Amino acid sequence: MRGMVICALSALAGCGESLSHTVDMDKLKEMSRQGQLWIFDAENEIVVALDKLDEAKDQLAQIKQRMKGAENSLSAAEKRNSRGAVEMAEQNIKYLEAMEVWAKARIEAHRKGVISAQAGVELAKAQVINREDLLGGKGFEMGNYQQQYDELKKEYERELKRTNKLRGVARAEEQKWWTLRRRFIAQTGDYDSGLWID
Repeated sequence: MRGMVICALSALAGCGESLSHTVDMDKLKEMSRQGQLWIFDAENEIVVALDKLDEAKDQLAQIKQRMKGAENSLSAAEKRNSRGAVEMAEQNIKYLEAMEVWAKARIEAHRKGVISAQAGVELAKAQVINREDLLGGKGFEMGNYQQQYDELKKEYERELKRTNKLRGVARAEEQKWWTLRRRFIAQTGDYDSGLWID
């Protein structure tokens, strides 16, 4: 598992994401089994964060696929010269564009979540040095690691709040689509037009 985590973090580091304060594992050679478990638990948080990032990327790919279907719906409505169907298809595209903005923001937020989790691992390492008095660890400066983790966690939480607002914008656009669809059905009795994919 550690190899997978290190590979994933190396890829992120290639994107300019890195931590200011890290603890070399060589300094932890003498740690206890309990210390190893503390660090292992922190590393599990990285795996969870990476899963959330992968899920966000998959969601963006699905939205892009739905966008192609919505564009096809618009073309079909234009060929039928159906004003109501065109309005629905255009609104569907607006909704999916808002979803795309949300999905991209969510990816960026979860990238920050991965870095925050990595900072949690570095904090756990520093705590092990301090608790187990490794390398004279009682005097080991913990403040930088705690501050780094706290700041990155707050930044991640801020980004998640921002994505929630963007999701609200997308929901409002979706409601507009449903309103147009209900009106169209009431006027035409056509339940087939204006779906995600015609």
